[in-house]
Amino acid sequence: MVPLATMPQRPEKRMTSEKTYPGVSTDTLSTTLSTGTIGLGGALMQAIAQISPTLGIFYTIAFTTTQAGKTAPLTYLAAFLICLTLAAPLVGLARHLPSAGGFYTYVSAGIGPKAGFMTGWLYGISVSVVPAALAAFTGAVLQDELSAKYGIGIPWWVYSSIILLICFACAYRGIAISVRFLVVMTCFEMIVGLGLALTGIFNPGPGGVNVSGFNPANITNSSGFFLAVVLSIFAFTGFESAAAVGEESRDPKRIIPKAIIGSLVLIGIFYVVTAWGLQIGWGTDDLDSLANSPTAPAFVLSDRLWNGASIIVLIALVNSGLGVCIACTTSATRTLYGIARTDALPGFLTKTHPVHRTPVAAVLAQSALALIVCIGLGLLLGPYNLFNTLGTTGTFIYIPIFIMMNIAAFRFFRTRVRAEFSIWAHVVAPIISTAALIVIGYNSIVPLPDYPVLLAPFIAGLYVLVGLIILFGRNLRPGKREWMKHAGELPDIS
Repeated sequence: MVPLATMPQRPEKRMTSEKTYPGVSTDTLSTTLSTGTIGLGGALMQAIAQISPTLGIFYTIAFTTTQAGKTAPLTYLAAFLICLTLAAPLVGLARHLPSAGGFYTYVSAGIGPKAGFMTGWLYGISVSVVPAALAAFTGAVLQDELSAKYGIGIPWWVYSSIILLICFACAYRGIAISVRFLVVMTCFEMIVGLGLALTGIFNPGPGGVNVSGFNPANITNSSGFFLAVVLSIFAFTGFESAAAVGEESRDPKRIIPKAIIGSLVLIGIFYVVTAWGLQIGWGTDDLDSLANSPTAPAFVLSDRLWNGASIIVLIALVNSGLGVCIACTTSATRTLYGIARTDALPGFLTKTHPVHRTPVAAVLAQSALALIVCIGLGLLLGPYNLFNTLGTTGTFIYIPIFIMMNIAAFRFFRTRVRAEFSIWAHVVAPIISTAALIVIGYNSIVPLPDYPVLLAPFIAGLYVLVGLIILFGRNLRPGKREWMKHAGELPDIS
């Protein structure tokens, strides 16, 4: 295979619009990203990796079982259906507006540049710190497991720093390298997750093989079931990240919508089957012990079903943590690059590598931020507390992002692409998902969580405040409003 450094580089290309929409700028913007680099598989793995499948199921199954009992598998199915209502308007926007700016472009085109900036800023900054939380968490899991079972006493922050260094290297080197990592790691972790679940089904615990987990009649605590659905919904977040690599894909208007829906469907199947298999393998007559297990149930099950081979699960979890860090680094840096390209953020963020065609300045800024947050706040709060706090912060940030996306989709298709306006995709689905998100937000703060997770809504508020300062202090001053003409550009990357 020819090394990427020696491959002929594509000439810089102008982003143009093959179709115009009333009220949307048709000015062209230059892109220096490596266009046409990845296909459907790469975009699909970008989305799946950011969802982080094995982390998403192995570390939520105990909570969902605590809240929903044997109907925990049903909570993942319900969450999947709700997430489809989020994806319905998103795929249309991704098809018409393939841009590295993602939500920034969508909301700018559908609502306006000011709303677009705040939405893009919130997504970019929140996803930028996800690698800090996941690296800290993965490092802590490695420290605990390797120390307890193998006597290896390396501190968590060393593992975390290595993870973030790998993320930086992948992001710096190019989207093709990142995608190759994601394909291998994501496939491996999903095989391990499904393998453990299927082993549990063929070697069931007390209660045998049954499908009682999918029977709504077995819901004994509706409030607990709802809370489990809430958590399960946010175990799906990340499917939207395929949009961030639109400019670097070969046929974004076809590929990105398929990657968004495809990642949701695949993860929906994975979560439901794996949750069911883990419960069956543990024993549906003994789920209280699963819910209260001091060790992640996946480790316990793998030791029992695979003759002590929990190291395989550990490797899968590390794969998952590293994969989501790489995917988040990719989507965050592309979003920041897309915003800065319109001059809504400092111009240095638009600097790209002359050979690798990666947004190198955005990569450096995001990697430095992730490392500082991971080590600094991780040592202050503890790695697990950092993970829980920033994870909850992400919940509060995703809510307004998706609500703004819903509104933008309605306005965009109602006023600019009327021929494709759909009552289901642009009215019913957004109303259902918006209502669900508002209820989720309310139940996330009432009652208030304990410290340090209590900090989450305040951190989210800080993100908003910084965004408003940038918007009004930098972008709306006289002579600084030209960016608004470009915020909703319609790139045609062919």
